[in-house]
Amino acid sequence: MAPLLEVERLGVRFHTDGGVVRAVDGVSFALAHGKVLAIVGESGSGKSVTALSLMGLTRSANTELDGAVRFDGKDLLNAPEDELRRVRGGGMAMIFQNPMTALNPVQRVGAQIVEQIRTHERISRSEAWERTVALLRRVGIPRPEVRARAYPHEFSGGMRQRVMIAAALSCAPRLIVADEPTTALDVTTQSQIMDELEQLCRESTVALILITHDIGLVARMADDVMVMYGGRVLEHAPADALFEDPLHPYTWALLRSVPRLDRERVGRLPTIGGSPPSLLNPPAGCHFRPRCPHSFDRCVEVPPLRESVDPAADGEEVRGKQDEGHLDRCWLDLDTKRRLRHLDRLDTQAVALACTDGAA
Repeated sequence: MAPLLEVERLGVRFHTDGGVVRAVDGVSFALAHGKVLAIVGESGSGKSVTALSLMGLTRSANTELDGAVRFDGKDLLNAPEDELRRVRGGGMAMIFQNPMTALNPVQRVGAQIVEQIRTHERISRSEAWERTVALLRRVGIPRPEVRARAYPHEFSGGMRQRVMIAAALSCAPRLIVADEPTTALDVTTQSQIMDELEQLCRESTVALILITHDIGLVARMADDVMVMYGGRVLEHAPADALFEDPLHPYTWALLRSVPRLDRERVGRLPTIGGSPPSLLNPPAGCHFRPRCPHSFDRCVEVPPLRESVDPAADGEEVRGKQDEGHLDRCWLDLDTKRRLRHLDRLDTQAVALACTDGAA
């Protein structure tokens, strides 16, 4: 079966008064039906811009797009606006990071969901209202027939996020993009919302792109993980392979910063020194180079995203022993990466278990 979503060398550049911001630089991935892709990385790494570009929400006079985005075989990057409107909410839906700004503050939440349903389907207002109430009940809104007539400001943050999930599911999309859906929520509400989202996706075989800072959610939900930094993908691997054998120094630095729930705290959590690069004037070569303790002369060249290689005795490069489809963007050879990671004392399997336990 062909992938539901294919992204090839997606590039997004914003022309500003200060110069050109290359927010997304050559991002490629594919997502199959019913699978979960997690995109992780620090703020400013290009995660949200990638997601918004899939939905056609970064189009403006100062934006330059290149590459290809195909959803169910249809080209979205060059699609006219009326075709994109048919895809948004119908075939592909998005749960935005801040539901208070995503929902219309002067319109009742039920009316907003009804409007979305009737935009994509020929259905009466009463039938759309019945479906809206059923959706709100499904995501855990109490007294949905009453609460559907409330305004967004009358809901708590967790309840607004449930409304967003209901709206995303209203037209049975085949792909949901969740942009940090648990930001600014308490841990109990986070767990409830992710339980509901995971169950809803698994029951209906909806594909999910999960953008998050929460490594615990990644360990718990993801089939594949894409690590972004400075607008580029630095590592892309099946979730099990990434936790067992992270190959990019940035990835294992992220994992080292995860609190360990299975042992006593012995000191401050390790951090990544420095700051993410300015995308107006990024460093030459590997964008992580200024912060990487293992950089060397060749890092001033841009490394390709590929399976790791080891130098052979005859000067050629041969593929190292690793999981198929485990890609990273680093000039270090496979053995050196693993040796340096070991020196950093990162027990990756224990981190994965601790993350999963913490997210449960």
